[in-house]
Amino acid sequence: MSGVRDMSGDVDEPAGNTRFGAYVEHGTGMAYDRGVVAWTFDPNAWGRCGQGEDEPSALAELGAAVDVDPDELIVVERIYGDERAFARDHVPATDAERVATLAAVTEARAGTRALLAACRTSGPDLLDFDNPARVLPSWARWRTLRAMFWHVADTECRYYLPGLGLPSRPRADDLDTELDACAAHVRAVVLDMPDHLVHRHRAEEWTSTKVLRRLAWHERGELRAMRELAVANAALLGLRLQLPASSD
Repeated sequence: MSGVRDMSGDVDEPAGNTRFGAYVEHGTGMAYDRGVVAWTFDPNAWGRCGQGEDEPSALAELGAAVDVDPDELIVVERIYGDERAFARDHVPATDAERVATLAAVTEARAGTRALLAACRTSGPDLLDFDNPARVLPSWARWRTLRAMFWHVADTECRYYLPGLGLPSRPRADDLDTELDACAAHVRAVVLDMPDHLVHRHRAEEWTSTKVLRRLAWHERGELRAMRELAVANAALLGLRLQLPASSD
């Protein structure tokens, strides 16, 4: 479906302390083939979203993520179509959003490295086991934990940044080098990029603010999924896994 907007109020967050603004996109290719994602641009919950197969379930998950009753969520804007951008995404990115993004990706990368080390301690089978119980969208190819670790860096350095017309970087030969080099690349690009970039390619639309919120979200979400998969794999393989503490 084309990226048609249905504005459900002003782009600004609703006034007052009892309502929480939500921004909803329909027909996305994230957790589901054609799912619904509910985002917030609240600075205290930067990069948080909820996903579902319909709008109520996405809003319920967003409410849980930001500790707000779903009844207190008010939909500020709806868009339709995969990889579109909200009108709110076209507001120039702020220094606070850059800082929040870099804090989120730094914290998540530390958690990713800790999980990778724990998985290696348990043995190589844990990283390369294809869990038959795992359900993914039809387009996702990262079925093993090792593939998921690579996917984190691929998404940051070879999907989000080029989506905005920013420089990509080639894959490193090994995972450890890639995780470090990609993190450094993302940090440098985020610090240097203009706050008002807009890039359109075919049906996709990317802006500086959209890239920041997606960077703040992605690895944190994948890290939760990787931790769950590591526990499930260890149980099926009869391996002992000392799961690192989580900050999320």
